[in-house]
Amino acid sequence: VLAWMEQYHIRAYDEQTHTGYIRHIYIRFGAESGQILVCIVANCAQLPKKKQLVAALLAAEPGITTIVFSPNTKKGNTVLGTEFHPLYGDGTITDTLCGLQFRLSAPAFYQVNHAQAERLYEKAVQLAGLTGNETVLDLYCGTGTITLCLARHAKKTIGVEIVPQAIEDPKDHAGYNGLADKTEFYCMDAGQAAQMFAARGERPDVIVVDPPRKGVSSDVIEAISAMAPQRVVYVSCDPATLARDLKLLTAAGYTLQTVEAFDLFPRCAHVETVCLLSKLHEAKHHVNVKLDMDEMDITSAESKATYEEIKKYVAEHNDGMKVTNLYIAQVKKKCGIIERENYNKPKSEDEMQPQCPKDKEKAIEDALRYFQMK
Repeated sequence: VLAWMEQYHIRAYDEQTHTGYIRHIYIRFGAESGQILVCIVANCAQLPKKKQLVAALLAAEPGITTIVFSPNTKKGNTVLGTEFHPLYGDGTITDTLCGLQFRLSAPAFYQVNHAQAERLYEKAVQLAGLTGNETVLDLYCGTGTITLCLARHAKKTIGVEIVPQAIEDPKDHAGYNGLADKTEFYCMDAGQAAQMFAARGERPDVIVVDPPRKGVSSDVIEAISAMAPQRVVYVSCDPATLARDLKLLTAAGYTLQTVEAFDLFPRCAHVETVCLLSKLHEAKHHVNVKLDMDEMDITSAESKATYEEIKKYVAEHNDGMKVTNLYIAQVKKKCGIIERENYNKPKSEDEMQPQCPKDKEKAIEDALRYFQMK
């Protein structure tokens, strides 16, 4: 590339003055396939002397599979542009990871350390503890590498990715690998998707998150808590945001079981980490107690949500509205949900009790519907 630039007097890009052309030479290599993608990122809409560039590259390295031009005329240090124009080949290479085939375009996320990525993903699948009967939700799924690794061992796996171009890749990859009937993919923000599944009453057995460096957003944490999966597998590329999110997840009732670091980036400070969190009853140190519902005089409907969970739902969905245990008990009774004997009954038969206002009654009924108690 440098020889081509010198021969045709094509200047390198200067970030300070925003002048010149060639910003980056971006190369992707298939560790198992040996295929090579070369992407030239330039500060121009049309790349000059592109035929001569293709000829020069193929003469220097005949094994090149595809050559791509990505225009990036924006100021700043973002490496790739948003458009990718093949100059040679179809703009993609293929590679095999964990025994699965993937087609990779220039913008597709794919770990550069192939050997360690396999170890990382194998550990994530191991920690998910799949037996073939589970539903798994994979947020931030990218090209679907982790999603498909999970799908081989689960009953159903759902992947979520916000980039429209990127979400088509995992759909294709599922087809290549014979996993289309065991996978679903949604193009949406991870937080919106998690909230949508929670609102629909979806209860995945395992949720996997592999977020960018900024970590998991607060709405995703809330939705994970609402869906209450038995296990959460968190793959992180930033220990600081991981520590922040683990604190939030443990506050939501999860126990941190396993933390393991993988060095995908030798001779630098960065590591990838995979963690397993599980509900308290799956922790290593616990006591199992069997409780008979009849002996406790508690109904199956009542067991679906605690009074505190109902209060929290009402407050979050009604501008901080507060309701009492008494009001909740009154609405449950009106809806035909049998309460425990003596629960919130007056001390004497003629004792007066305040009655639940209509607006709070409606809010409590909405919460009961949400928790599938009504």
